[in-house]
Formats: sequence, structure tokens, C-alpha cells
Amino acid sequence: MNALAGSSPAITATRDGRFPDRHGFDRSWEELLQTSSTWRSLDCGEYLSAWCGYAPGHVVEKFAGVNHVGVYMGDYDSDDQVFGWNAYLNDLRASGRITTVEMGPSYISPRQYGTPGWWNSIALADGRVIEMFACRRFGPWADRSADERGRLMSHVAIDVHTDADVRYLLDVLDRDVDHLENIAFTEADELGHTYGHLRNNDSGSVLEIVYEAPRGGTGHGDGGH
Repeated sequence: MNALAGSSPAITATRDGRFPDRHGFDRSWEELLQTSSTWRSLDCGEYLSAWCGYAPGHVVEKFAGVNHVGVYMGDYDSDDQVFGWNAYLNDLRASGRITTVEMGPSYISPRQYGTPGWWNSIALADGRVIEMFACRRFGPWADRSADERGRLMSHVAIDVHTDADVRYLLDVLDRDVDHLENIAFTEADELGHTYGHLRNNDSGSVLEIVYEAPRGGTGHGDGGH
């Protein structure tokens, strides 16, 4: 079985659960690139089987590969920490290492975990998309372990062939696997993406299902997080 099948995307720079400081940005960036490259070749059917113990043919046949990886960057104390990271990413874009950079407030973290957060999404020249998340160190969220916070926000997103496949898979997996819960669904956002998030309540980890409508350019600004 694929060695990634029982894990979530992660970088060692955030193992302590804190957002990296400016001195850690270069290291974080290199690790993000390596993580994205490693997860790109994921066997999605094997991953689903290990993730929730359920991967029948009528589910796996909907998969088209990995759309992107999402990595939790850690907790921040000030928004300026995340804005600094966004500025760093825009410097990389200006140098030609990134094609697009998008940023926005988290949708999921305040509703599910009681704390505000941010997402950054980038596209590389080869088409890979990496999403990065951060939550404010606040309230009950801060009482969770660093590993748990990482599992709840990090994820792999699996592409499907049609927008209808997203709703189908969310419904089937939520219905047929007791410990799975559909925690978010967005239909045809402003970029033409339909996507949803499932949480495994036994392991405290998340899987995203996404359909990305063909369009000019690249990028996956995921305001659903």
C-alpha cells in the first residue's frame, strides 16, 4: 500500500504547532515543494481505503487523481504573521517561481473549531496547487494538541470527473461510513469549483473532494476553508 495512505500532508517546520517566523520561511517553502511532489503520485483508491476503511469500486471509479494538497502552517498570534507569509509568496511569484497567489479568511475554522483563520493558495508553473492554512491560537482550538490541529486542517484533495461526482461521493461516504462527517460543501464557486470536505471523526483527519471546471490559467483559491 502507498506509504502515504495513513497520513496527512505535513511539513516538519510546523511540528510544534506554531506558525513559522520569518527566519523559517525558506525552510517551510522547500518542505512545501517536497510535500507537494511526494503527494502528487498518490494512489487515491488505496488512500481512501486506509483513511476510512471503505473504498468500493463505485466510489473509486469517480477519482481522477490529486487536485492539490493542503498543509497546516501552524497557529498564529497576530494576523501580521500570515500577511508576512503572503508577502513572501508574492515575492516568489515576482521571481517567477509561483504563477498565482491567492489569500482569504477561513470558512471552516470559525464554524467548526471556534477560531478565525486564513488560507493561502498558490499554483506552480507545472500546474501543482498548494494550499496553506493557519488558525489563530485562541479558545478551545489552542487546547488541542499540535498533531490534532494539523490533522484537522491539512488534507489531500482528490479530483473527480464531474461536478455531480462531488455531491455523490460526499453523500455516499457520509451515509455508508459511520465515522465520516460531511462538514462543508460549495457548489460552483466564482472559479467554477465544486468541492466538499469530509472529516473522519475517529482519526480527526480530513479529505477534500473537488471538481475543477476547465478554465484559462491555473489556481485553486479555496475560500471554503
